[in-house]
Amino acid sequence: MKIRDIFSWSYILLACSMLAIGRVYDERLEVLGFNFSLLLTSLFVLLSILIIFSSKTIDVVPAKWYLIIFIIFIIISPILWGFFGVFEYGFWKYINFVGIVAPLVYITSFFKFQDVKKLFDVLIYFILFLAVLGLVQVGGSAERLSVLGGGPIVFARWMLVGVILIFFNKKNNWITYSLLFIMILLSVAAGSRGPVLSFILTVGVFVILSFKRIFLRVIVVGSLLSVLWISFAANEMSGIGKSDRLVTKDSTSKNVRLKFVNRSFELMSIYPLGVGIGNWQPYCNKTKPYHLLRHEYPHNLVLEVFSELGVIGGILLLLLLLKSIYFTFNRMLKYSNNSKIYTLLFYLQVFLFINSLFSGSLNDSRLLFVIISISLISKPLIFTTDEE
Repeated sequence: MKIRDIFSWSYILLACSMLAIGRVYDERLEVLGFNFSLLLTSLFVLLSILIIFSSKTIDVVPAKWYLIIFIIFIIISPILWGFFGVFEYGFWKYINFVGIVAPLVYITSFFKFQDVKKLFDVLIYFILFLAVLGLVQVGGSAERLSVLGGGPIVFARWMLVGVILIFFNKKNNWITYSLLFIMILLSVAAGSRGPVLSFILTVGVFVILSFKRIFLRVIVVGSLLSVLWISFAANEMSGIGKSDRLVTKDSTSKNVRLKFVNRSFELMSIYPLGVGIGNWQPYCNKTKPYHLLRHEYPHNLVLEVFSELGVIGGILLLLLLLKSIYFTFNRMLKYSNNSKIYTLLFYLQVFLFINSLFSGSLNDSRLLFVIISISLISKPLIFTTDEE
């Protein structure tokens, strides 16, 4: 194995670890008085600095400027703290984003096809590990699934990211379909509506864009699902974990999110230039001290950015999301005969974007920003002999 390959694998393993953990410091990773997150973060920062200072000029496509400007806007956003103050939650949110997402967005700009494949392969193995832990837990519990300290929303999101990665990245055989079934089952067992609904909408986009090509498979799969739904199997599945939450009439979650929307718009009308990262809850409660919120963010990435970073930050985010999806869609059409990579990137963006509207935050959306960065790599992600 070449030195470059060893270095590449080392960095990708560290990058995936940081994406999975999502924090530069995580108290959950402390064993016998030693915190492994500090070691991982130190190695990640060291290798990132080496790559950044040894890298050449980036060949940037026009759409990527929206990502670059948005990241810079976040980096300089502490200016708002000078006017509105800073709280511990916001401080760590900023540190985690700048310490993990910002360097990854820059460094993935230099990725080649094989680097991207390595990154996705490592993510798949990580998600399979989570699935094994989930299977162990779901077998003896009726509670919502949460493994390695992450909540059920995070677990369901990772499972469905795994479904998309495996579906577009692996060969179609019985092993692949078995893994897809298990991961979908585990995401349902987590009982989180946001990721499941986002996945259903993403599947809907896939069916619409590929209907002629997959017409027969749509009919077969639709028929099987219909049979399962009206048979005893559907009733049995409803007893797994907290899957019953997906079909119950409890509207608490919906009502809370509608409240988040209203409070966010109220905050934007009072502070159109934003209140600073992490200050959504304190200033929502300040505007209505008789109706306090206990949630730290509005569970919607777009509302969060508009509220905390103002109209300018919100518009930058929307332009970035729309431009990147459009760019990836065009490349998917152009290179569909050469590689599935842009198809995978397109549907990952669609799923993660939709999910960010139901249960996302700036920190939770770290994978979305990395996927966008990879999608906007100037050189087409097609395997060539010079990468062997």
